Amino acid sequence: MPAAAPPQALAAYDNRPYFARALDYGLKNGLIDSEKLDAMRSEGAKGIVQIADYFGTAHLRTDLDEAVKRMVYLVSLYLEHVSDGSLPRAARSLQENTFLSHSRGGSQLLKALFAMPTDSTIHEPADDHDVREFLRARTLGEQWSVAEYRTNLTERSLCQEEIQAALWFADVMELPREALFGEHAENILDACLLTRVAGRFEGGLLSALELKEFLRKVRRAKKKRAVDEALLEDMPDALRAVGERHLKRIVTRDLPRVADMKIAFDELVREYHDRFHHLSMASDVSDYDTLVTDEWRKVTKGMTDTDSMNTVFLCLAAGKPPKPAITVTEAKAAIRAIRKDGAAMARVPEFLRRSAPHQMIDGLISLWEEEFHPEMIEQLILDESNAGSGALETTVRSLAEHCHIKRPARKR
Repeated sequence: MPAAAPPQALAAYDNRPYFARALDYGLKNGLIDSEKLDAMRSEGAKGIVQIADYFGTAHLRTDLDEAVKRMVYLVSLYLEHVSDGSLPRAARSLQENTFLSHSRGGSQLLKALFAMPTDSTIHEPADDHDVREFLRARTLGEQWSVAEYRTNLTERSLCQEEIQAALWFADVMELPREALFGEHAENILDACLLTRVAGRFEGGLLSALELKEFLRKVRRAKKKRAVDEALLEDMPDALRAVGERHLKRIVTRDLPRVADMKIAFDELVREYHDRFHHLSMASDVSDYDTLVTDEWRKVTKGMTDTDSMNTVFLCLAAGKPPKPAITVTEAKAAIRAIRKDGAAMARVPEFLRRSAPHQMIDGLISLWEEEFHPEMIEQLILDESNAGSGALETTVRSLAEHCHIKRPARKR
């Protein structure tokens, strides 16, 4: 049998609520007088009814019993937090301030914490119902210790700093606030800082043309681009550390990536546009598409009807270079390749996401996944009843009803 713990170790542990410990300490050490104790009883009775009404009703015994537990927790949380665990300081606070002020203090601590973000996403303000449900959970069933409260406070404070910095930049850069809801602060900071690196300090983010020209300028620069620390000198002191942290990431991550010649330039432009266009360039999508889709224009030659797209799908699925129109010989080669090796499923969406105009991507992927692949590849090309050598011509004719398959002109 393990040895029993020393009596003094057991005596040192007190699992009573912090309020009970502070009150007991104050009474034993003469820090709380009998008049204050009577006032606390009277105020406590009023506070219990108020809390019961807030969460339910003061007419039910169970709600009143729960209200007592909630009040003791709120007072305990506030006392332990503001006294930093010092019982003498907590006892003096009980003597010098009203009991209800301690209960309200605990409630305000939790409400302030609830108002802080749990991540760096910018949300619309919460309504009163959400606040009440948070307090309902935290004051009874899922009570946080002071240590847990402070951990959450620290984590949420960091998120709040990110959001405050992002909102400051957004206001300076004249970004519409409604475009920011649901957006990560990191994306807003990156967009605004990259715009500043490009030389603009106000008046909106870079347009599609400006973005492309900036990326091209960075890529063509013979020397590594130096970033001026003055980019952040107008930031409030309380937020500058956040700006410095994000600017450092742009210098160490983004600018080297832009300069990396192994990354296709069109891919680079699309990547940065996709990251930032919804913040203020939503109306600029068509302009962007005319800039970024060099590969798309080369492939489609301006042919973007359904049959042309199906032909591109067929080529890609067969592992062939994509074309909007093919010959019968090329069609037969594509059919043989798919029957031999299966369809290269990943090539089609990869090509579309990389090269297609932004507003067309989702529709084209749906056309591929919901129509062409199941109907043309699975049911026609890969159907074993169509796999005989004599059926190849029939398969080509069927595909020609959905693709551009050119037959050679007859000789006269």
